[in-house]
Amino acid sequence: MFLNSAVGRPAGRYIKTVPYMNAKTRIYKFLSTERWTDSAVFFMRIFVGIMMLVHGIGKINNYEMLFATFPDPLGIGSAASLVLIIGAETVCSLLLIVGLFVRPAALVLAMGMFVASFLAVPGEPFAAHELSFVYMGIYIMLVIGGGMRYSLDRVFFRIQ
Repeated sequence: MFLNSAVGRPAGRYIKTVPYMNAKTRIYKFLSTERWTDSAVFFMRIFVGIMMLVHGIGKINNYEMLFATFPDPLGIGSAASLVLIIGAETVCSLLLIVGLFVRPAALVLAMGMFVASFLAVPGEPFAAHELSFVYMGIYIMLVIGGGMRYSLDRVFFRIQ
C-alpha cells in the first residue's frame, strides 16, 4: 500500500476537503454552474418549440381560410409559401422539442421568422412583426448554442 507522503495516509482514500465557504460563496457556486446554462437552453428549446408547434397546428386547422390570403414574399405562390411555413413550424418545432438536429431546425425556423419579420408584409410598422423578430432571436441563439447537454444530438452524434 502506498502512502501519501504529505499526510501519511493511504493514497486515494481521502478526498481533498474544501476550505470553509461562507453562505454567499456557496450560493454563488451553486447558481453559477454549467448545468444551469444547459437547463436554460433545454427549457427555452422546449418552450419555444411548443409555442411554434401550436402556431403551426393553428395554420393547419385554418388552411382553407389562409390559402387565399397568405402572403407570397418569395414569389413561389401563396399556397407554396403557406405549405413551406407550416412544414417548418411543425416539423422543425418537433425536432427542437426532442432535441434532434437542433441547429439545422433552428436555422430553418430563423429563416422563416426573418421572412415573416422583414419580407412578408412590407410597409407595416415594426410592432406588427415584433413577435416574429423575438422568435428569430431565440432561434439564432439555438443555432449558435445548439441543443447542449439535454438533447438527442448529444446522444446520437456524441456532441460534447
